[in-house]
Amino acid sequence: GRAVMEFGARRAQGAYAAIYGARAAYIAGCAGTSNVLTDKLYGVPALGTMAHSWVQMFDSELEAFKAYARNYPDDTTLLIDTYNVLKSGLPNAIKTFDEVLKPMGKRPKGVRIDSGDITYLSKKCRKMLDEAGYEDCSIVASNALDEYIIRDMLIQGAKIDQFGVGERLITSRSNPVMGGVYKLAGVEAEDGTIIPKIKISENVAKITTPCFKQVYRLYDGSTSKAIADVITLHDEKIDSSKPYELFDPEFTWKRKHVKDFFARPLLKRIFRKCVYESPSVEGLREYCSMEVDGLWEELKRFENPHKYYVDLSEKLWKIKNDLIRMHTVE
Repeated sequence: GRAVMEFGARRAQGAYAAIYGARAAYIAGCAGTSNVLTDKLYGVPALGTMAHSWVQMFDSELEAFKAYARNYPDDTTLLIDTYNVLKSGLPNAIKTFDEVLKPMGKRPKGVRIDSGDITYLSKKCRKMLDEAGYEDCSIVASNALDEYIIRDMLIQGAKIDQFGVGERLITSRSNPVMGGVYKLAGVEAEDGTIIPKIKISENVAKITTPCFKQVYRLYDGSTSKAIADVITLHDEKIDSSKPYELFDPEFTWKRKHVKDFFARPLLKRIFRKCVYESPSVEGLREYCSMEVDGLWEELKRFENPHKYYVDLSEKLWKIKNDLIRMHTVE
């Protein structure tokens, strides 16, 4: 009963995965996406909140919040965990609501928490928002969420109204390998007839189904619920005006007659013209080889390889630690 927004553009495995993945997430039930290009291309609602970089760009968190509220008074959702959720983030958000939105006759849409113990923080934030008169202000949660974490948060009483789910939605984290194979199904003869082809294996699951095919989904006539899918020859028709016998293709004695049903073909012919010229694979190969050759052999061991370090300069390290102290030391 709570909205889920697709937040995975930065984690997607490539630009196309980000665009089409956001589209697929919306089709599957997400409320929208943070990917504005998917909105532009496909009309998927663009949703989300400010970035941490927006808050960091200003001299103070309060100034950042007020600037954002003035720019987006009808859709103000503030990201409150850049520094400290309870000590600065939410108090500054409430002050912004009071001093910017309220005089304009506007109400805030929400606040977002992206780190820390979100369940605990959401409870505290809900209480503070309600006491400030913003009972209608939503609390949005994000940060490496998936269905299991969300379930546990709700069991623990988290006061969260919406979820932003990124990397574990846009990537196939839970089941990264699909056991699919490519085999020849048929060959067209000179006279136009199709000669079926098959791949045989001791592993029954690997035996292919020959011929060009169509897939029908059979629905119950009274409930419109799916009964089963049937793979047929590409030009085969299923007549729903009379009973149809279903059977298990591996355990053929398992049979069932269905009546009062309707059949819908699922496969459609799609043609997509390629308009992109691929760069030279040899050029890419040479570059990759050069980069790999630049690595020590000890780094390329499969077992216990040496660590390749990414360090900070002393000046950068000092700035980082000064900012941490600034926003954490009381």
